[in-house]
Amino acid sequence: MGNDIVLGSGLRNALTSLKRTNNAIDISSLRLATGNRVNSALDQPQNFFQATSLRHTNENFTSILEKSQLGARTIQEALSGLETIENILNLAELKALEAQDALLETSSALTNLILEDEPVAYFRLNDVTSTTATNLGTLGAGGDGVNTNGVTQGDEILFFGAGGKPAQFNGNNQFIAIPNDDSINTPGPFPERTVELIFNANTVSGRQVLFEEGGTVNSLNIYIDEGRLHVNGRTRSNGGFGPINLSAPIEAGVSYHVAFTQDGPGSRFTGFLNGESFGSVDIGGAFIGNHPNQNGIGAVNNNIYFHDDGPGNAPARGNGSFAFDGQISDVAIYNTILDTNDFRARYEATSLPLSEKFRLDSVKFLEQVESVTKDASFRGINLLRNEDLLINFDDENESKLRVNGDNFSIESLGLGDINFQRPSQVENAIRNIRNAIDQVREYATSLSRDVSIINIRQEYTRNFIAINEGGATDLTIADQNEEGANLLAGQTRLALGTTALSLASDSARSILEIFGTGSNLFRT
Repeated sequence: MGNDIVLGSGLRNALTSLKRTNNAIDISSLRLATGNRVNSALDQPQNFFQATSLRHTNENFTSILEKSQLGARTIQEALSGLETIENILNLAELKALEAQDALLETSSALTNLILEDEPVAYFRLNDVTSTTATNLGTLGAGGDGVNTNGVTQGDEILFFGAGGKPAQFNGNNQFIAIPNDDSINTPGPFPERTVELIFNANTVSGRQVLFEEGGTVNSLNIYIDEGRLHVNGRTRSNGGFGPINLSAPIEAGVSYHVAFTQDGPGSRFTGFLNGESFGSVDIGGAFIGNHPNQNGIGAVNNNIYFHDDGPGNAPARGNGSFAFDGQISDVAIYNTILDTNDFRARYEATSLPLSEKFRLDSVKFLEQVESVTKDASFRGINLLRNEDLLINFDDENESKLRVNGDNFSIESLGLGDINFQRPSQVENAIRNIRNAIDQVREYATSLSRDVSIINIRQEYTRNFIAINEGGATDLTIADQNEEGANLLAGQTRLALGTTALSLASDSARSILEIFGTGSNLFRT
């Protein structure tokens, strides 16, 4: 205890006052530095925890606001894609209208080209309202066909400039019977034979005969078999050949020019589609002989052989007529061989190549639509590919907006099989493009409404966050003027306290000096 320092009451009071003043200065400095009068639960527990709760709520709603902003970006990406798609479709509509104007002005030289090569039989089939199918070939009226089982006239041309509507077959044993004649099937043999025609199938399923000339030992024919066009030949005369299987894929609703040549001297059997060969085989110098059964257009008249020796083959055919469902025109039979240049000229003489050009031009536009649709994705969500977007507006997932996606692929827009061969197809193309434009605009309007809803809810959320932040601030904010005054007062008190401490120290030194101990206690 001899070394303990004992302070007088005046000195002790001065030191205590200084400590309080320093604490008050520290508190004021902290409040001025943070701007808050409540900085911990020790300050004001109730206010501190209420403010903390409000700020936690704000954190949740800030996250919700950010997510809704990303959702709005997803919609904006879709709207940008829709705007681009609409521009592309507008160009496609102009191209379709251009195609319509150009095609309506076309004419065809097909008939003249066929007649120049002197076919023995040529049936335009634009006159089947009667029972007679007029033969324009060298046989004349002696080779007229017979309208059997009510073949009707089609309701529109097979191609622009055709000059007449084709024969319409309903797939129920309707056909044109070609009579027996020495120039067509009796007595033979026929070293050279060419057959050509134009057709448009309502369906390409099943087996459907377009043309047949055959008997129990000789057969030349054209038919459809499950989506493929076949030209086939078979004979047991002059060495024999076949059956031959040459085929190419085709589509329903599309007009085609098809032909085959049997070239005995040249030893080739060849098929042609739209002016190009789709196959040729060596027949060993053989050629078709006498076949007294009448020929048929649109179904089996008497007998036929197919490539697969399957159901329907002669001589015991009992499986129906394999009737064609669609339209046929410009059937020509030659006892000469036409070549690729001839068939290409015939195809070019129709409007089919021009129609194909316009179709390909339109496809280029539509491919861009497909590309834009695929690219219109934001953060893995593509509204234009039928993907939905869900946006929450509260932290309990009770208030939400579901943005339903839609499919804008070419098929969904009804533009997957656009064609320009026939007037109705051009009109359908124009109508479908306009419908697609309307569909794009309608969906864009729907998305715009959704964006408006999101903007309203975002504004509400921002206001909600601001109100909560204001409430938290009200509970914790410091009065800067008050705290500044407190700091100044504290600094003044600290200065006065320091002076008081100095005076108290001097007083204690004086007393000690009286008793002779001051020099030891207060040695400098």
